[in-house]
Amino acid sequence: MPELTIDGKSVEVPEGSTILQAADRVGADIPTLCHAPDVRPLTSCMVCVVKETVTGRMLPACSAKAEDGMVIETASEEIRSARREVLQLLLSEHLGDCEAPCRRTCAASTDIPLMLRQIAKGDMAAAARIARRDLVLPATLGWVCAAPCEKTCRRGAYDEAISIRELHRRVAEEALENGLAPPECDAATGKRVAVVGAGPAGLAAATVLQRLGHVCHVFEKAEEPGGRFRKLPEDELPRRVLDAEIGLLRKIGVTFETGCEIGVVRPLKQLREEYDAVIVTAGEHAADDAGGLFVAKTAAAPVRAVANGKAAAEQVDCYLQSGASCTNSKLYDSRIGKLDPETLKRYVINRVDQASLARPRDGGRPQEEAARCLHCDCRTPVSCRLRHYATAYGAKPGAHGTFGRPPLEIIQRCAGVLFESGKCIRCGLCVEITRSAGEELGLTFVNRGFDIRVAVPLGGTLEQGLRVSAQRCVEACPTGALTFPDQEERKVCE
Repeated sequence: MPELTIDGKSVEVPEGSTILQAADRVGADIPTLCHAPDVRPLTSCMVCVVKETVTGRMLPACSAKAEDGMVIETASEEIRSARREVLQLLLSEHLGDCEAPCRRTCAASTDIPLMLRQIAKGDMAAAARIARRDLVLPATLGWVCAAPCEKTCRRGAYDEAISIRELHRRVAEEALENGLAPPECDAATGKRVAVVGAGPAGLAAATVLQRLGHVCHVFEKAEEPGGRFRKLPEDELPRRVLDAEIGLLRKIGVTFETGCEIGVVRPLKQLREEYDAVIVTAGEHAADDAGGLFVAKTAAAPVRAVANGKAAAEQVDCYLQSGASCTNSKLYDSRIGKLDPETLKRYVINRVDQASLARPRDGGRPQEEAARCLHCDCRTPVSCRLRHYATAYGAKPGAHGTFGRPPLEIIQRCAGVLFESGKCIRCGLCVEITRSAGEELGLTFVNRGFDIRVAVPLGGTLEQGLRVSAQRCVEACPTGALTFPDQEERKVCE
């Protein structure tokens, strides 16, 4: 039996084992995109590259055999750099969005596509919970937000944008009228946080912190919480809406002390002594090196102020847990970009039914309006291994331009599967699975060179190619190229 060393650990493996199998025995995590159990090694992606230090060779761990005396490195900076380069080359050909343009534009990163899908299904309560989780004050913002998300809605480039703002306002107000249960909070942490200012940033920060299990007290110099929202006329923001949403904050445990101007009635230093952390939403205070004082920056756009409050709350939560500030690593986000009119005509096909594609904008009919959404976001934003590794290895968008991108193809759809060829990395897993499953047509590689792609041979349909192996192909796909149309990987709030 070969005995080799992997990352300083000695391991003995059966004859014929691969380096990947040997690495698994010592707990070394090697990334793979073209590997799947019971599928012969395809060695098409090369993201599993490792270094054999005795010879200096770079080897694909999924197919290279473990040999006696090998000394393998799996995680050096040289290896990470090689994998990053492989990923950047794959991404230069990737034609697909990780996130929808509308969500990117929303400062609060509202999961708009997921919310719209719940509305289209008729589950208004679930849609309201998503809106409340992300926007904190979805009914209020439904009146005052400038709706930047609608300006980048891809449906708007085709005909008319989805009425996103009106829809989240409608579902949020309906939930309030129906006695929406307040969101559940995590177990109490025993930590106390003071928030100075009850405007949009302060209200957002307090909500997030309370949900995370921290006791949160808000101090406001005015006689009522709401900040700038209180100054708006009734026809721009009904008081009942703002009061109802602030009432939900009280129900989850947020307390307010109004008529209390910090620095006048009560010194900031006193709050620093009494609370584990303090968030201020006024520009005259700044975070300091001693820790414990944080700022939620004010912003002209209400949704940006909410986003700043959420971000400050997340920093406070990290500080309370670890005693230090945290740097949040953003997920890699592949982008198609702006589509020209002819490409857009192909893009919309098979994304929605013909009735929804022909339907004009009408925010007064929520289900029908939500069904107009083109579902620009990826259906596998969580399980996509290409995105996961691009994030983990620090792949840079556009490192090699987009010269290798294929032309955008129409989405193929059969009863149980969607195929977006632009997201395919040509790993070969689905080709091999359909072959071993004995599919009459299956999937294969067509064309050569840069034009090579996966397709059903002889001009067959996707349904003809995946008669018996559809589920296995979808489960093995390392990207969002092959998916189930109705699957949701992001959590719908309980």
